[in-house]
Amino acid sequence: MLSGSIPRSLSRLANLTTLDLSGNLLTGLIPPKFGDSLKLQGLYLGKNQLSGTIPERLGRLSSLVKLNFTSNKNLSGPVPTSFGNLKGLTHLDLSSNELSGELPSKPS
Repeated sequence: MLSGSIPRSLSRLANLTTLDLSGNLLTGLIPPKFGDSLKLQGLYLGKNQLSGTIPERLGRLSSLVKLNFTSNKNLSGPVPTSFGNLKGLTHLDLSSNELSGELPSKPS
């Protein structure tokens, strides 16, 4: 099992299409720099101990199809409004967190 914070250096992997770090003991914040990983299609960070808010910059991931942040329990705040820009998103799991507000709608 991995523990500690998510290395920011992972966001510099320019050709990364899937990142699955689920089911570990990762703590701390989700690095906003992941919003620069424009080829990322799947981001799985569920079942960790991540905290803080979900970075607004993740709404820039135009290739993202699947996003799973389930069961972090310490993720809080609103779902980023920028998630409405994720036009190709087919799977979104934010369950078992302390998130608030409404899911943003996709722009028409």
